[in-house]
Amino acid sequence: MGLSIFVGLGTTLREEGEGEEVERLEQQFEVVNDLLESFGLPPHREPYDLEAQRIVTFDMYGYSALHRLRRVAAHLALGEELPPPGDAEAADDPVLQDYYQLFDENMLEGKAGAMRFQHLIIHSDAEGFYLPVEFDEVIVADPSLEVPGDMVGSSPRLLEECLELARALELPDDLEPESEEVWRAADAEGGGGGEDGAKWQRYGVESHTCLALIKACRASVETGAALIFT
Repeated sequence: MGLSIFVGLGTTLREEGEGEEVERLEQQFEVVNDLLESFGLPPHREPYDLEAQRIVTFDMYGYSALHRLRRVAAHLALGEELPPPGDAEAADDPVLQDYYQLFDENMLEGKAGAMRFQHLIIHSDAEGFYLPVEFDEVIVADPSLEVPGDMVGSSPRLLEECLELARALELPDDLEPESEEVWRAADAEGGGGGEDGAKWQRYGVESHTCLALIKACRASVETGAALIFT
């Protein structure tokens, strides 16, 4: 088991005859749209008729994979050098923890919008939405609203952040997240090729995560469908 990301979930559920799940998803979007309205943002209208080739879904490399990429982002955001490749304990990285604390402090002071990589870092690692709506600061919902994951991100902003991380990892533009060479790098501890491999190969899990998010974000922006963590 691990994190999966989905663009076009509403279409898939409707085509599979999952009426109750479609209704549940629509109710979640109603709550999210009320939240967007409270921030002066336009509502999200989820499409339920996407063509099959426009639906995107990925199984991530376990739950720790997202934290490995977040760890890299936190180091860069706080002015540190690119850290060594991460491991299963990436979520406990001190610099990543510093980022969370700083975000909380800045949010109280109304300054959180300036923090880099927040759409990647400040979001549930198990559920929730990235919407094809432009907004600078991650929306943190009151828990009483029961918004999935309690935080809502912007898929266009997440795309920008991941493209910046792709440059830092020196990811080739033509790599596909599900390609054999990417999986081979992710499967090798420390990445494929050891110290002699390309930088992106040494960060195999981080690279796979970054590529998967980039492809999903692009699909979200192009189709108008939410990127959903499940």
